[in-house]
Amino acid sequence: MTAAALTPRVRVMVVCDGIKPSQVEDAVFHLRGVRHYVTAASFPFTHRRFYVYLLLSSARKGRYPGYVRIIDSEAGKTISYRKLDPVPVFDEEVEFLPLPIRMPCEFPHAGRYLIEVWFFREETPDVIKAEQPFEVLQEA
Repeated sequence: MTAAALTPRVRVMVVCDGIKPSQVEDAVFHLRGVRHYVTAASFPFTHRRFYVYLLLSSARKGRYPGYVRIIDSEAGKTISYRKLDPVPVFDEEVEFLPLPIRMPCEFPHAGRYLIEVWFFREETPDVIKAEQPFEVLQEA
């Protein structure tokens, strides 16, 4: 079995300006400002309200540490890195786990960036489980 098959799946990845837990229901979140791009008047641009909402699932019980990183596609460099906190723990098989992550980020220039979700592996290289493009545009 491959290392990728032994880590959780990313069922949903949403970039947004805010995530608020429901005050009425457990494991329900209100996402505000869902987006696939942002515009900026000047660079570097710091987007202080930058969140990534993940919905994970796993066919196996266990604890699965990992991280989200944002990569500058042009330079090939990581510009933001955040460990999954709390660490995803699956107590039952095929359980769904919502995970909101705050990722303040400074974008050095306009262009394409990649948002990636990775899981650590002890005996093999880390495993990428999701990748999503994100555009940063220069205001006209």
